[in-house]
Amino acid sequence: MDGFGQNTGVIFDWALFRRDVRRDVRNCALFLFFFYAVNVTASIIYEVAYAASNPAASEGLVQMAASGADPQALGDAMGGGEIGMMAIIGIVAGGCVFLIPRGKRFFTDVALPAAEPMTPRLFIGLVLVMEAIQLVYGLIVTLIDYLLPEGLSLGDSYDAAMEGLVTPLGMLYVILVGPVFEELIFRGAIMGSLRRYGDNFAILFSSLLFGFYHALMLQIPFAFVLGLLLGYVAARWSLRAAIALHMINNGFSALISDTGNEALAEAGGLFMIFCVAATVVFLIRFREQIRERARAGAAYYARTYANGFSSIAFWIFVVVMTAFGLAQMSGVFEMS
Repeated sequence: MDGFGQNTGVIFDWALFRRDVRRDVRNCALFLFFFYAVNVTASIIYEVAYAASNPAASEGLVQMAASGADPQALGDAMGGGEIGMMAIIGIVAGGCVFLIPRGKRFFTDVALPAAEPMTPRLFIGLVLVMEAIQLVYGLIVTLIDYLLPEGLSLGDSYDAAMEGLVTPLGMLYVILVGPVFEELIFRGAIMGSLRRYGDNFAILFSSLLFGFYHALMLQIPFAFVLGLLLGYVAARWSLRAAIALHMINNGFSALISDTGNEALAEAGGLFMIFCVAATVVFLIRFREQIRERARAGAAYYARTYANGFSSIAFWIFVVVMTAFGLAQMSGVFEMS
């Protein structure tokens, strides 16, 4: 017998094990479908209530949407902060509908003890690594945009989708509410429910789901890589540290991209270049600890990953969210 149970004398039921892995990955994907449904439904209810309470504005909103108005114009027409409020209501409703029925089980999943204490110096180092990832990914996107035909831009498609959140309530969602609920769901409940197959397995699958959850084509790869870092932080240190890093990441991105201050954006760019150099030093210095942690988090049994990737629900989730992202990108390109 291969795997963790080798030479223990215990008869391991591989059929049951495969079923358990597929079931748990499937349940995570199905939960995210349900979460999206509640999220969108709550947002629609709020939008309908807003239109009902503002009948004069509702007709104008319909006409603007039909004419292909950009998200910022729609947000302004709704009163500036309405899209941000819709986002907050949606993610809170979706999260609570999932968290409340799980009760104590949810807190068991997310309140796993930290393997090591987090120090201020280490936390600063992780912030530098996170911002270095942002810079490298931004350079990759810039290169792709350069190679795309004229008039097509991944960066522009992302900016157009996010413009509706450039409001105080939108920033509240981006910097505070979104990171807290996303970490509770992905690095908390989802990763916590998969950790019995090994930390590396749980980090990988929670990160894949986290990436495709964002749907926007520009965000999917970056969210996946960021999810790997946040998952590693949550598994080794604490969920609180992952939440704090996620908030800093979103806050820094909003600060250098949405203020319109060129000097601030330039300073932010120089800081991120420094982050890349610091990350290289960080990875070299802690390479042995990282390797040791990766070995310690290995899957407990052979073929665990193959069984996880054989989940049909997982692939349906990937395809559906990719289709949403492509549809969004296509709409932005048509308007440009």
